[in-house]
Amino acid sequence: MGCKVAAVSDVHSPRYLSEFFAALREVSEDPEIFVMAGDMIDKGRVAFLDPVISRIKRILGDLRFVAVFGNEEYRSVHNLLRTRYPEVKWLDDELEFFECKESLVAIVGTTGSLERPTRWQARNLPGISKLYRERPRLVAGMIRKAKTRTSKVVLVSHYALSKETVIGEPASNWPWLYSPVMEASIVNAKPTIAIHGHAHKGRPYALLGTVPIYNVAFPLNKKIVIIDV
Repeated sequence: MGCKVAAVSDVHSPRYLSEFFAALREVSEDPEIFVMAGDMIDKGRVAFLDPVISRIKRILGDLRFVAVFGNEEYRSVHNLLRTRYPEVKWLDDELEFFECKESLVAIVGTTGSLERPTRWQARNLPGISKLYRERPRLVAGMIRKAKTRTSKVVLVSHYALSKETVIGEPASNWPWLYSPVMEASIVNAKPTIAIHGHAHKGRPYALLGTVPIYNVAFPLNKKIVIIDV
């Protein structure tokens, strides 16, 4: 029996909050894990995650939360997010294992990489270009490590993971949406599934080699995506 994962990103609370609440009411299955793939809040405003978490709990009941940081969860608020929401397992280039439906599921969580930093990132985040170059190798290593313990490995990134799921966005913006190096790493490391956000106008699904890629950006899907791992 598979492990049901609910996944969403880019709610940008409070921007899409009312639509997100409506989408929660449409969830007809009982997921065991709720994945938040970044940009759940807007402009680092931590308190706006309160209504997101509380409404998920009210509608879907007791389940586990896993999240990665998006570009709107500013570095300066990472520690505050961890402290204020201890019920959420925040994964920042980290690997965690979960028991689910009597099987072991590994989740590798990362903000992800871009082909090149945005102008703001280049000015304000020292070492970001190096991090984007090195992160695909790090992520692939965690996927391979996870596969030594379980066959169910989920990669969660905020930034997009394939060109195929950013199609629909202006091609001139692709370098700031995904990394071809990360895409190649996924093809080689082969997680069971991969989940990302960030590409609001991209495609919701693609097959990258043998790996299903889900773009769970809320402005694109207008729903909570349910995935059977």
